[in-house]
Amino acid sequence: MSSKSRIEIIDSVEYQPNFDLLKELEKKSIIPKQISDLKNEVITFIEQEFNEFLAVTKLKVQIQILHQKQKKASLKLEETRKQVEQQTKATQILEKKISLRSNLYELYKNNLGFEIKPLKGGMNEEQSEIAFSFNHIDKDNPLETYSFILVLNEKTYSVKNCTPSLTEMERLLTELNKTNDLSSFVIQVRRNFMSLLTN
Repeated sequence: MSSKSRIEIIDSVEYQPNFDLLKELEKKSIIPKQISDLKNEVITFIEQEFNEFLAVTKLKVQIQILHQKQKKASLKLEETRKQVEQQTKATQILEKKISLRSNLYELYKNNLGFEIKPLKGGMNEEQSEIAFSFNHIDKDNPLETYSFILVLNEKTYSVKNCTPSLTEMERLLTELNKTNDLSSFVIQVRRNFMSLLTN
């Protein structure tokens, strides 16, 4: 390396020209304009290198921020995927339950001649009415319908339009209002309809 262009590098970021060398060159009758130009070139070079270093540093910071954002997004995506998976499983379970209940309902309807129809109201209403009907009670006349309408009014059950009427209905209703066991009540009503045939 020639002595004219010798520069000491202090750090990869910071460059410091050898001013002693420059002074020595001035003493050797080098034109001051050339020295000034050389100084300006060195300063420009240092500024460019420093600006590049700053740009690289900024890019590194931006890359780190992007990596953090990517990591957060990946975690959120995984969490969302798990939630969707859980919801899909829950939906499949509900669909199986609905299918099973539908099959069970069809089994009761076709084999026992048992049918349930909501008539009025719903779960959130003060009064609800549900029609229950049975066929296949009389072996001689399997299509004959035996029915009643169950009324739920503020947590108290009552029956209307029981065809044919049952003498045991009041006792069965009292038991239903005590126990809230609807399936047992329906079974007992069906048995009472069947017992009408033997009397």
